[in-house]
Amino acid sequence: MTQRDGRITLFTRLITAPGAADPAPGSGPGPFARVRERARRAEAAGIDALLVHDRQSAAPDDAEAPYFEAGTLAAALAVGTTAVGLVASVSTQHALPYHAARILATVDHLAPGRAGWQPLIDADPEAAANYSRSGAVSESERRARAAEFVTVLTGLWDSFDDDAFLRDRESGVYFTPEKLHPLDHRGEYFDVAGPLNIGRPPQGHPVLVQRVRDADDLALAARVADVVLLPAQDGRDAAAVREALHAGAKEAGREAGDLAVLLDVPADGGPDTAGRIRALFASGAVDGFTLLAPAGPADAAHEAVLALVSELRAADTGGPSVPAGATLRARLDLPRPAGRHRTD
Repeated sequence: MTQRDGRITLFTRLITAPGAADPAPGSGPGPFARVRERARRAEAAGIDALLVHDRQSAAPDDAEAPYFEAGTLAAALAVGTTAVGLVASVSTQHALPYHAARILATVDHLAPGRAGWQPLIDADPEAAANYSRSGAVSESERRARAAEFVTVLTGLWDSFDDDAFLRDRESGVYFTPEKLHPLDHRGEYFDVAGPLNIGRPPQGHPVLVQRVRDADDLALAARVADVVLLPAQDGRDAAAVREALHAGAKEAGREAGDLAVLLDVPADGGPDTAGRIRALFASGAVDGFTLLAPAGPADAAHEAVLALVSELRAADTGGPSVPAGATLRARLDLPRPAGRHRTD
């Protein structure tokens, strides 16, 4: 939930790397059982959402290896957890919007209502080679493609009105054709006819989580993001960025409450880390934090995050509790977007 609710929002990246005590292949629970258990423990500790990392090439460091494809893993965890949000990474440079829209809508239905996604805009030459592409793509072009990617996804998720499927046995009316809307998008990077062949997601649109590194990222996030992730910095810088995001959101016709701002914080066991986090939150600089696991063995890194979460939640008594069955948007106190087509 955001500042006005008094409860600290906590995200963390789901660690999928093998643990030191993992059994040999074929001799015990597989790697998914390990990851599912980590997700369940994070959920029980009070994490609001897990960032499900992905990449489209081999990682030079085992700790950076995603191990599973993010959308597939999020779908599996949707039925293996009950409350935590599941934010899958999507490469806007290599994925196709229609495919991504179907995957994310499916996860949101399976969860239900706990799906999110994080567009990956960074360049990865090795990934480009895996997709039969050569030549460098400028950062401005990658960002423009990402912006259009978002436009297409949200349009596809609005293919059906919320009440398009009546499923009324007495009247015999299953579906209202007037509440189906083709997309017919023709853009610089994508031509997508639509409509999407799955009903509107429970959240309307899965939560869009964007990491901001510079002013251009900030401008895009102010227009389209629901949750903005900031790199570690001092509270004054975070507060200034939050104000800039709110101003940009208003210029784009949005409200300040349409987005939440989270700051990276290392869960490194430093002196009174929890106290510093609570003080920074109380100052109004940010709405919450992304807890970064320390370097080292996967199991120990996961435990360090859980220990910090437990300490924060133990003192987190000033805000409201999260209702059972809340969607990720409701958990974060973010508005549910109305469909772009209103057929009454």
